[in-house]
Amino acid sequence: FRSERSVGGGPSMNPLQVYKHARYKLLHNGRSVNVGADSGNGSKRTWFAADFLEAHFLVSNGATVVLICTETGTYLVLDEGGKPIVQQLSDKPATRYQFLDSDAGQPGEQQGFNAGSTAEAMGRDLGKSGTLMLFPELNGILNLATLKFRTYGALKVHTWDDKTPSFDGYRFDESSIGQARVWWPSRQQYALVRYKYVNEAKLFAFELVDLKTDSAYLVPFDLNDTRLTALGDITPAWMDHYFNWNGEKLALRKNQKPLPWQGSLKAATYGHFAYDLQPITPGMPSVFMKFLVDRFGVMADPSQATADIITNLSIKGQSFTFSYYKKSNRIVLEGEYGSPEAMTLQIAQDFNRELMNERNQAFFTKLNPQGFSR
Repeated sequence: FRSERSVGGGPSMNPLQVYKHARYKLLHNGRSVNVGADSGNGSKRTWFAADFLEAHFLVSNGATVVLICTETGTYLVLDEGGKPIVQQLSDKPATRYQFLDSDAGQPGEQQGFNAGSTAEAMGRDLGKSGTLMLFPELNGILNLATLKFRTYGALKVHTWDDKTPSFDGYRFDESSIGQARVWWPSRQQYALVRYKYVNEAKLFAFELVDLKTDSAYLVPFDLNDTRLTALGDITPAWMDHYFNWNGEKLALRKNQKPLPWQGSLKAATYGHFAYDLQPITPGMPSVFMKFLVDRFGVMADPSQATADIITNLSIKGQSFTFSYYKKSNRIVLEGEYGSPEAMTLQIAQDFNRELMNERNQAFFTKLNPQGFSR
């Protein structure tokens, strides 16, 4: 790695402004490996074809592999017989990835590269637990067990482009909303979420991507019927309760008894860690505040939590914000920024345990037509 400054010199750059650039090399046994410097064609911009936008480590059957993105594409570099072998996956650089099987065999979080121009940003270990690596921009999946990369026609509709098929009006979201949620290895299918608006109502459906047939199909579901208040709470166990396999396709179970309403730790945005209870009736704030007083020794008057309020609390020496949003039927308990998450987790686990035992279910209502609140 080295850092250098230059005046202009590239696409979309002010020719009079000084820019800071990061320059990287990949070394194999002390020798620089050329990746993509001579790639591209006459119509493709290649000002920085030799510069690494990203370079990170992967593991394939115990061997080190390097994933590299440049202006001219996405590449793998591996060692074969003591020589570096460059394999091009695509002529486009990847900016995001998601493992389908890295979290106990289930999808991990979708990750963005966006490494930046510091030495520490490059050469990250992207994980050893996953083998199937989905690249959204490349419309394909890399199998790290075989180092085979395959593109799928079913993935090409996962874009903001309005000209792509709309799936009966259900739209795909390229943000974390549209990431893979559940993976079934034996069936080679995974589920992600689409949504659409009908008047003021926001409706949801799973899109099931079938890798064996390179096709996809929709399974609509209702948030209230499935007690879902955060997409992050979609798990294999949740899916097994509300859905079943009909032949080779997933289908909603009919007349299935809903699970009890639960609070969620996956509802917060922008990386915040908070406990979220919705949709609640006006009686829940006092019930929850009393629980905090009785179980965790919070010094507060439960009668104060009866209207739209934001209350500062101290729970075992840690500062919390207790927010009740009457209009959206929602409570959010959030620790002070930068504080340990263990206490919030303990509170959530203890109160959810009571909710699972059918306690305080009378203090929940239905989500409004716009769905869960954020």
